Amino acid sequence: MRLTGKSEPLVRAEVMRFAEKNANLPKKDLIKRCIEEAASSGKIPKRQADACIKALKGRLLKCYAGKQTENRGGHVKGYPLRFEEPTCFAGRMTKAASWKDLTGTIRPNKQWLNGWPRLIFVSDMGDALSAGVQFDYLKREIIEVCASPKGKRHIWLWVTKRPARMAEFSEWLLEQGIQWPDNLVAMTTVTSEKTISRVADLRRVKCRLRGLSVEPLWSAVKLPLEGINWVIVGGESGSGAEPFHLGWARAIRAQCRQAGVAFFMKQLGRSPIDSDQELKLRDAHGDDWAEWPEDLRVREMPTAF
Repeated sequence: MRLTGKSEPLVRAEVMRFAEKNANLPKKDLIKRCIEEAASSGKIPKRQADACIKALKGRLLKCYAGKQTENRGGHVKGYPLRFEEPTCFAGRMTKAASWKDLTGTIRPNKQWLNGWPRLIFVSDMGDALSAGVQFDYLKREIIEVCASPKGKRHIWLWVTKRPARMAEFSEWLLEQGIQWPDNLVAMTTVTSEKTISRVADLRRVKCRLRGLSVEPLWSAVKLPLEGINWVIVGGESGSGAEPFHLGWARAIRAQCRQAGVAFFMKQLGRSPIDSDQELKLRDAHGDDWAEWPEDLRVREMPTAF
């Protein structure tokens, strides 16, 4: 059940009222408490409130990093106590920079990467551009590492949901006479038309390479591709995954071809639909392209890399 109809404004009103009194509570607990009180006071029928709580919990656990933190946070090294509370772990990128250089290597199981340098995701289990992370820390832990002799051997993919802050950071670097490393790809996520505005913010980042992670894709989108080098597309995986219409991916592939942008089909997700027919795949993530329609077996790398 979704928070729609009469229940949504009631729940939002309760959230605002509770937020003032219980600002110390984590967001997920705050929302749950609001719904529970609304139900107990008779403002929302209990059955409807229970469905809302279940839906909210499902939303929290849709995020892969959120799931991992729920299971490991506080007792496994490298995970924050709570997902919504950014925690810095200094030195992790320095360690990754020491990994073996894969340039020129043949990779039988990932032929699209043959000959390419190693690709490393930056802060793949969180967002390094969360408001509480200082620019000095990002300069030291990310920029200086990518620009180091060891770091230059790899290509680093920095994905954020906060491209506006990434643009601010790039301006901050320039003010200090520091250039954005050419091997650091600035990227943001787009999941539907509601998040398209992030692309304009990404284009403001003072860098050489930019990419879009269009995953999970929840609806058809028209991407503004000027200044973009790479588009990665994928359906949602995991329990409760939203349907992924392959027509959406084909449309983006056509947009990329017209704009001269590399297109990378990552996965079909758990619930792919082709021509109104659900595809039954053995792979739960839908990333075994032997099961895909042949026209979507496309994994291009930007020549600019």
